[in-house]
Amino acid sequence: MQLQMVNAHKASVLYDPELPTANDMMAAICCVATHYAMKPSLDLAMLVADLALKFTAPEYAESILIKDISKRLLNQWDKIVEEHRNSEAEFLPAHSTLQ
Repeated sequence: MQLQMVNAHKASVLYDPELPTANDMMAAICCVATHYAMKPSLDLAMLVADLALKFTAPEYAESILIKDISKRLLNQWDKIVEEHRNSEAEFLPAHSTLQ
């Protein structure tokens, strides 16, 4: 009976069944990060940040090392996304009002 309860455990909202293991998730992050390295863009940075967020799901926490890496990746890619947004904001025209 207890085994059925364990199997019935609901997956977290961050877990991606298309990337079922930590190895799969890390491979996806590396692939997109490589594309980002070749041609940086906000869209690619946001995609890697989203993957890094999903990587923090408890289903991927196979070890303390993976938990630590997932948190570090999330922090790093969140900073990269923020830098992109800040640099784009610098190039937006200032709004002026007529008086």
